[in-house]
Amino acid sequence: MGPAFQSERRHGGITLPWRSILLGAGAALAYLVMGAAPGAWVFDRVAIAQGEWWRLFTGHWVHSDLAHAGWDITALLVFGVLFEVRLRWRLPLALLIGTVGVDAWLWWGDQTLYYYCGLSGILNSLLIVGLLQLWCDLRHPLVALTGMGAAVKILVEINSGQALLTQTAWPSVPTVHAVGFLCGLIYVLRIRMVGSSLHNFSASNRS
Repeated sequence: MGPAFQSERRHGGITLPWRSILLGAGAALAYLVMGAAPGAWVFDRVAIAQGEWWRLFTGHWVHSDLAHAGWDITALLVFGVLFEVRLRWRLPLALLIGTVGVDAWLWWGDQTLYYYCGLSGILNSLLIVGLLQLWCDLRHPLVALTGMGAAVKILVEINSGQALLTQTAWPSVPTVHAVGFLCGLIYVLRIRMVGSSLHNFSASNRS
C-alpha cells in the first residue's frame, strides 16, 4: 500500500495503546456516571431533528446495559493492543470516519430507527482498518481468515436480524456493523489510491 499506510515501527520496550485506553476509559466513565442509555446522550432521531446534534457523536459512546458496555469496551481495548502501535493517529481517525458513516446511515439509510447507542458499529471500521494494516505488514493467512470471518458474521447477523455473540437491553442493529465495516474498507482503499498517486507523481518528476 501507499506510504501513508505503512507500518510505523517501534524499537525497544512495549508501547501501550494509550489512545485506546483513554477512549475506553471515557466510555467506561460515561457508563459509571450516567448509567445505561442516558437520555441526553443516545442517538434520538426526534431530539437530533430539534437541534441536539451532539447525540450524533455521544450516541456511540454510551451503552444500553452493563453487558453491552463490557463487550464494546473490551473489544476496543483488544483492538488497541492489536492495532494501535501500527495505526497510531489513524486509530481515532478510523473511529471518526466510522462515526460519520454510521450516522449518515442511521439518519438517511434507516429512517425507521429512532434510538441507537453503542460502539459496535464504529468498532467494525477500526477492525477492518487494523486487519488490512496487519495484512500489509505480515501477509499471514490468519489475518485474511479473521477479516473474512468478520464479514461472514455480519452477513449472518443481517440475515437473522440479531447479534450472534451478545444479547443486550436494546435490540442489535446488524446493518450498522456492515456500514462501519464498509466505511473502514473505503477509508483504506482511499488511502491506497492517494498513496499510489503521490508515488506516481514523485516518480514522474524524477524521470
